[in-house]
Amino acid sequence: MVKTSFSLIMAILLTQTIIWADNSSFFPKGELEKRILWVQDRFDFVQDPAFTDAFILQDVRLDPACPRRFQEFSGDISGRFLEAISVEPRNNYYKVWADRIAHEILLCQREDGRFGYPELVFTKDQIGREHMALLWGNGRLLVGLVSYYQEKKDPVILDTCKKMGDFFIKIFDECSQPEVIQRLVHQAANGFICFTQWSEGLELLARASGETKYREIATKMEPLLQDPLKQHSHGYITTLRGDMLIWETTHDAGILARNEKRFAQLVEEGWIQTNGGVAEYFDKTYPRDEGCSEADFFRWCLQLWRATDNEKYLEYAERCLFNSLFANQFETGDFGHHTFDGWGYVSSPGPGRAWWCCSMHGLRAMHDLKQYVVNSPAPGKIRINFFLSGEYYAENLAIKTHRTGGQGGTFNYHIDWLTVSENECTLVIRHPSWAETIEVIINEKPELTSSDPGAISIKRVWAKGDRITLKIQPKVKILNSENKEITIDQLSTPQKVALFIGPWLVGVNAMENPMFHGEPYSDNIIFLPATVQELKQQIHFDDEIRSPLQSGPRFTLPYRHSGFSELCKVTLTPISERSRNIESTYSFWFIAKVEQ
Repeated sequence: MVKTSFSLIMAILLTQTIIWADNSSFFPKGELEKRILWVQDRFDFVQDPAFTDAFILQDVRLDPACPRRFQEFSGDISGRFLEAISVEPRNNYYKVWADRIAHEILLCQREDGRFGYPELVFTKDQIGREHMALLWGNGRLLVGLVSYYQEKKDPVILDTCKKMGDFFIKIFDECSQPEVIQRLVHQAANGFICFTQWSEGLELLARASGETKYREIATKMEPLLQDPLKQHSHGYITTLRGDMLIWETTHDAGILARNEKRFAQLVEEGWIQTNGGVAEYFDKTYPRDEGCSEADFFRWCLQLWRATDNEKYLEYAERCLFNSLFANQFETGDFGHHTFDGWGYVSSPGPGRAWWCCSMHGLRAMHDLKQYVVNSPAPGKIRINFFLSGEYYAENLAIKTHRTGGQGGTFNYHIDWLTVSENECTLVIRHPSWAETIEVIINEKPELTSSDPGAISIKRVWAKGDRITLKIQPKVKILNSENKEITIDQLSTPQKVALFIGPWLVGVNAMENPMFHGEPYSDNIIFLPATVQELKQQIHFDDEIRSPLQSGPRFTLPYRHSGFSELCKVTLTPISERSRNIESTYSFWFIAKVEQ
């Protein structure tokens, strides 16, 4: 029963545009904090390779005495690194480091505004793969320099960025000729996406400089973008992220429509994988992912959600976050490349801890996540969007959030008021489609239970120390090999399935279950209880702050190995837990049937 001490509004917020308040900050705890610090530890402490100034700057200095991989992508590492430490500084040293790197970069700019090899001629008969490499790196560098400028407001930095933008405008017509575009078809990471991805940097430059000529050119990028087939997904989605930045400035309905159309195409053509991410290339036979692409897809989904308030984009972002982006992070803190087979992740020789791009881009995506976990849509209103732990501070309001453990397939999420207003304030709690029910308890008194996806809105005069506890019951979702949802009673005979517990895709970690993947294992059968309710009773969660990388659902089931007859046991855990170990097999597809 609804108490008179507060008003309850249950609604699916589909039409109201989200407004993002200024001067608010989320300080993560638990998993997000751990993963951010992990990347920063990689920058600070890992020595092979170490992120020294000489190493970072080699792609703009091009010193013959210090060669390194991908230096022809001039500005790629230096730009990404500058962006990452500018927007997500660990401490004051990072700010000093950014100052030093930025001003060393300035010394390397060529007379025509480019960085990199000066001998490359940008005429339509000459433009090829090596020109695209330079443009790719310069595009990433422009984003890094503008991000640094936004923190420092140094006019010398802005002048450097404008020279880069003017160089791009000068070469635009030659580069965008049909014969050039055709020549660069199927050229992978050196393809035409190296050109179109400038949409991001040019829009940021237009904002910083106030000069619309850069936006006018940026707006032309998306129409030049070819269909996704065989394209490098990182560059493809970066182009679209840049296009959405233009929408954020202009609110041009056509820009939003074309991005939604591009998104629908990725869904309809099956480019979004079971774990919510995308492969390195839009190629159904390609067996590898890329942390940059997963970071881009996550960020693009957030942009689309922010623009439309359509919950589906937030749920795509969340699935990508928990099962693709988090799962992509290595035990060193790096992001990078992992190999797949028909069952999930498989270990491979020389796993790609991509210090040359993904490690920085993954951190950049987690910085964006911090802006979205909690937000203030309007004065006197706080909205919970992701169930992650941390502290959120807005004007005259502050809360602490903490996801704790639970048994029987449920977990608790606590919201404590740290600072309150004398007036009524509204707390909006997202009810995602993956949650069967959310029970709301205020100061240990049950208030209501929501069973409808949408939003729970509670308006009242809060007191400092008030605690809201959410008891969240995640759904159990079973997918067949065609990625279609099935019910547990359809498993009377063995089928290949994937299993979600709420937003978490679970699987079998070879580091924790070494005998499960002993040869031969492709016909192993995992036995599920006869009902979903019985399965839920076996699932437990841990405290996110105490166990930041192991707080998701965990449960143990019997299985029969295809190599011997004895009944064994296997523990299923979220695939994001693979970050805890060195590269190993982690199957999230398996044969299952109901236990007789």
